[in-house]
Amino acid sequence: MEARTIAAIVLWSVNEVRDVVARVVNPTGRQAALTFNAHITGLAVARSLGARGIPVIALDRDQGGVGLYSRHAVVSGICPNPITDEEGFVAYLESVGEVLDQPAVLFPTNDEWVVAISRHRERLERYYIFPFSGPEIVEPVLNKTSLYQAAERLGIPIPRTWYLAERHPEEVLPELAWPCVVKPAQQRLYYDAFGEKLRIAHDAGEFLRIVADAPGHELLAQEMIPTGPDTFYSLCSYVGRDGAAAGLFVGRKQAQYPPFSGTACLVDARWAPSVAERGARILAEFGYQGISETEFLFDPRDGEYKLLDLNTRVWKWIGLPIRCGVDLPWLAYADAVGEPVPQSGPHTDGLQWVHVRDYVNLLRQDPTAAHGHTLSEDALLSLVDGSFENGGPVTDAVLSPSDPLPFVRLLQSELSRSRYYCAC
Repeated sequence: MEARTIAAIVLWSVNEVRDVVARVVNPTGRQAALTFNAHITGLAVARSLGARGIPVIALDRDQGGVGLYSRHAVVSGICPNPITDEEGFVAYLESVGEVLDQPAVLFPTNDEWVVAISRHRERLERYYIFPFSGPEIVEPVLNKTSLYQAAERLGIPIPRTWYLAERHPEEVLPELAWPCVVKPAQQRLYYDAFGEKLRIAHDAGEFLRIVADAPGHELLAQEMIPTGPDTFYSLCSYVGRDGAAAGLFVGRKQAQYPPFSGTACLVDARWAPSVAERGARILAEFGYQGISETEFLFDPRDGEYKLLDLNTRVWKWIGLPIRCGVDLPWLAYADAVGEPVPQSGPHTDGLQWVHVRDYVNLLRQDPTAAHGHTLSEDALLSLVDGSFENGGPVTDAVLSPSDPLPFVRLLQSELSRSRYYCAC
């Protein structure tokens, strides 16, 4: 039986979600995929899997999540926010899981959702499949100290780093150059406390104040490499249950919004062998399994790609590798449910992903912030006439003539006083 979409209706009650799961999802005979939160990243996951006939359940804490309105979501529901009500969120998943006739595959799209389900993995594994490693691997990967020290053991370059848990802040002052980055070893705890992922110190006094303001947080100082956003590269991959990489893709950030501290709004496919090789090695060192984005920064001073971060989840512009034939959500789903893992398509350089709303806002705020990276005339025309869906040079984060409601919802959000926020 083919899944019938009712995604234009967002359900506020868990009992309503349970009813639709029982009546619509279970009769399809296929294991469901459950994605949350259902904003830009969740939308890409829903479109990837829903187009293959996989019943997708989309959840979000806020009705503004554009993925809730995709025709590829069989059921869309409002769930508790795991940041403010983690127990309520986990209980919600348990309640939905009780009516599933087969385990569903989980696709969390943001760190707080990953952390929430990882903490309660034993409770949730009765109903769901986790297509990524357990906390014994994920937590060391997400800890910047263990990540960078593993890279140093492997000979993978990183920006020059000082571990402030090992050396007193005043001891490292003579070695620092200004400005420098001060970042936490555990980003989630720091972000919960300060609402920031890192801070920039411009002199010794500011550096010591930043450190003193964060007692109880393990901090690192790191050199600031003088580059623009277009030197950020990411290895995007899926490592299967057998330990083999089933998909490898490298993308380059071309612009971000807001300009100095935002997320990607324009990305292109750009293969870099050093990024692929180093990213695969660091994943193997930890024994990580699942979808991930391993971030590197190209340092023009020595020509090296230097490891910055590793995200153990799907991320904002995952629509680009999907568009290029490296469909990571599909690889993860197939492996999780025991279907043959499909071969990825060839890596095609030059194709672009854009979040038009943020890209336009960036150019309006600072026309030079895109660093010379623009959408070609052909790309712009393909967005206007909708032909990009049939093999054009660009893909948009939300716009899709064959799945229009998410873009309508985005426009409604732009015109309202309360806009949806997602740090993805």
